[in-house]
Parts: sequence; C-alpha cells; structure tokens
Amino acid sequence: MPTRAGSASALEGDAFRAAHPPSHGHHLNRAEQIPASFSAKGQIVRTATLAITLLTVSLWVARDASPRSWLLLPAFWLFANFFEWTVHRFPMHRPLQPRIMYRNHAQVHHGAFTEEDMPIQNPRELWLIMMPWYTIVMLLIGVSPVAVLAALVGGLPLAGIFYVGALSYFLFYETLHAMYHLPSATLARVGVGVHPRGLFRRLQAHHTHHHELRRMAHVNFNVTFPLADVMLGTRERHVPHKAEASAPAAVGSRAAS
Repeated sequence: MPTRAGSASALEGDAFRAAHPPSHGHHLNRAEQIPASFSAKGQIVRTATLAITLLTVSLWVARDASPRSWLLLPAFWLFANFFEWTVHRFPMHRPLQPRIMYRNHAQVHHGAFTEEDMPIQNPRELWLIMMPWYTIVMLLIGVSPVAVLAALVGGLPLAGIFYVGALSYFLFYETLHAMYHLPSATLARVGVGVHPRGLFRRLQAHHTHHHELRRMAHVNFNVTFPLADVMLGTRERHVPHKAEASAPAAVGSRAAS
C-alpha cells in the first residue's frame, strides 16, 4: 500500500542518479569525501571507549536490579529494533530538517556504496560507514523518554537495564554494518561469511539490496535483524535483473512502498 511518505520520495533514487552520475564504479569519489585528518583506528577507539564507558555506568546503575527486571532486556532490544527502523526510514532517507542525517546517509553513504560495489577499498573509507562517536550521546538523549518511563515503573535500576540494551544494540549495529562493507577475503580470514546461505550472508544480502538506489528509500531499513522490516511490510528480497522485467512485483518479499 503506498504511503504519503513513500509517494513523496518515490523519485529519490532517480533524482540521486541524476545528481550523481557514476564515476569509476562509484556515484561519489570516496576519497574526496573523507577528511584528511580521519583515522579509522582513532574512530574505532573513540567510539568503543565512549560506548564501553557508558555501558559500564549503565551496569552500575542497574547493579541492584532483580533477575525479573533483567528479563525485560530482550524487550528493550525489540524496542531498539523498531527505533533503528524508524530513524533509518525517516531522517536518514527523507529530507527532513535538519538535513544532516539525510545528507550524510542517503546522499554520501549511499552515493559511495551502491549494491554493485559495497566493500571498502581501504580502512579510511570506514568514515563513510561508521557514525561519528558523538552519535551515541545523541541517540541516548533521543530515547531518554523511554528510560524515564522505565525509571518511573521499575526504579533507576530498570533505567540502567534499558541503557544497557540501547548501548549493546548500538555496538552490535555499528559492528555488523561495518562488517557488511568489508571485503569477502577479509571476512573469510576470521571465518565470517564462509557459508553462502549462512545467517551473516543472508543479513548482508538484506542490507545490500537496501543499497539499490531505486529501492533505498522504501525497503530493508533494518541493518541488524529485519524484524521491524518484516512486521511493517518493508522487507524485500533482491530480484535478479533478468527476472525483473517479467516479475516486477515479486514481493512477499517485495515490500509495498
């Protein structure tokens, strides 16, 4: 079923193609987008240090939580899955104000990595994939109403558990997203993605299809597990190009946009 938001962005992929014609296999020159001062190692260290520090604080706040309260952790991860879907579908793929998330994601990230050319060529290109370290703080502020509600219902320890869930989910998201964009040879060296029909390859294929410019504003918004995509009707499997002409609506798999 078409939605108003979907209709408003129906030509986003075509408009992006027109604005950024292909060049050397990419729609944007990756190197030109990366600040000279960027260090992939520094980015990873800053993000990991801040996340682990905040995770430690959250665990300390949750130290007196009952075992029953910890049973709510999967519910908080479920919330995070739908929160991920919402942020990815709207501010990242709709030109909403402020447009910084739309520009950095829909225009820069998707311009640098198309479904036909997903892997990075050197570690500096992680700048085009990983979120800035301060994004963690912004996200925690964004979900703070849920933490406040958790504190009102179950006290501060439950709020601590909520932030444990939020931070662990963020780290999982960032790690998995970066892995989707690593060369297959790099992943194979650590035993990841060696089975073509394994879980990682299925999740990677889900994300790769999201990078198809004509579909990026409409489908496959979960980078982690596509639970919200399935529940909200936006999961779509890739249809080989030869079959597209004869089966343009092969969804069940093909999500309504």
